[in-house]
Amino acid sequence: MNVALIALPCIGKLSVPPLTLAYIATLLEQRRHIVRIYDLALDPEAPLSAAFQPLRSFRPQVLVVAGEHPEMLAAAVDALHEDQHQHVLPVLMSRSSLNANQICSGAIQWIDSQRGGPKGPADPSVAITLIDDLPFPARHLLSLESYDLRAVGGELQTIVLVAGLDSSESEKIVLRSPTQIVAELRSVSHEFGLRHYLFPDVSITADRAWLVELLTRLCDAGLNIGWEASADADQLDEALSAHMARAGCEAITLHLRAASVFESVDVRSRVRQAVTTARDQGVFVRAHVRLEPPYESVPHLVDVAATFNLDDVRFDVVHAGAVGEAGDGTQVKKLARQMYDAGRNRQRFISRFGPALGNLIWKLSGPRGASSDT
Repeated sequence: MNVALIALPCIGKLSVPPLTLAYIATLLEQRRHIVRIYDLALDPEAPLSAAFQPLRSFRPQVLVVAGEHPEMLAAAVDALHEDQHQHVLPVLMSRSSLNANQICSGAIQWIDSQRGGPKGPADPSVAITLIDDLPFPARHLLSLESYDLRAVGGELQTIVLVAGLDSSESEKIVLRSPTQIVAELRSVSHEFGLRHYLFPDVSITADRAWLVELLTRLCDAGLNIGWEASADADQLDEALSAHMARAGCEAITLHLRAASVFESVDVRSRVRQAVTTARDQGVFVRAHVRLEPPYESVPHLVDVAATFNLDDVRFDVVHAGAVGEAGDGTQVKKLARQMYDAGRNRQRFISRFGPALGNLIWKLSGPRGASSDT
């Protein structure tokens, strides 16, 4: 049976492939279905009529269409029905794949019910309760080169899930078996020649014992790969950072809430030490800094962030528009970036010449010095 899996565009997530659909595709291929994945996020400006044109040559008997916006999902289903596709399953799904196991179970059982599959009670073979129950996703059905997902050196990167949601407690995150993670990394690196991976959605330092096991298995496997993940600055001591670097960690992302992090001297010290320790191991350190009202404190918070010696930083604005800013926080982010760049350049002068002389030289250099990378 021909099955089409369609991912609708998701705002701000164009760089992430729809890995949950790749899991569904794998399960369907194992059951001898012919599967295609169509990711409409790769051409979000195309009208639905044009986006669905390839379906006419593939002629699927059933379709699964997934998206995170209910209105867009409903419009896509209506368009498919108008195009004479009768068996269409709409799925509310974000690009995050933490709930991949739950979505896969429902989709497979629905497809079985459409074309004479198992009747009566649900087929226990598709009762996927944890992320460990899923097979390796069908990356051969994804155009990986089409996504703007790159490692710190610009090389092609792909996602490997390290966690999922517990089906009995929908909000509880369960970490994936380190053995399975290493096995998937070995399989993908051998089959596709990919050497760079992203572990998304969760902080890998949430469970130190689990992380140490994963790092140990990666070191023992000798895969010659690089990976990046999110981490908690409080957990990044010298021993753990060194172990991560030996296991192939090439970049970490720290998620910082400006209001809570930068107002505490102790927290600032721990973040600064974590960054220094990781960079000493050759690990690229970026941060996502969350800016919250009152925005009058932004200059001070951004000025503090500039002293952390980060390799890269991104500012995210929440509740933008509540006090007159643009709805997407563009102006706040732009201002924060300008202040951060100026602060970073001042910090370079301070590091080179000391606090008193460095500040004086920076001020005398004027706007040109404030924007210089030297």
